Amino acid sequence: MSEPDTGFSASTENSASTDASRSTAEFRAFADRSGSDAEHPWSMRAPGRKVALFAGAVVALAVVLAIIAIAVLSG
Repeated sequence: MSEPDTGFSASTENSASTDASRSTAEFRAFADRSGSDAEHPWSMRAPGRKVALFAGAVVALAVVLAIIAIAVLSG
């Protein structure tokens, strides 16, 4: 009997195998990296004052947009 035709050539299979090996190697390199970022991924790099200012700006924008939406819908 002959082998069934899967629609994939040998070069496609080799390419997929190479891509999987590359992805595995990249993941292992990511998982094995060391340094301060890997030990404390939750640490903030931005000062707290900047974060608070940004949060305030987002809240202010949300309030302004809500006021505009209410004015448009009621008028």
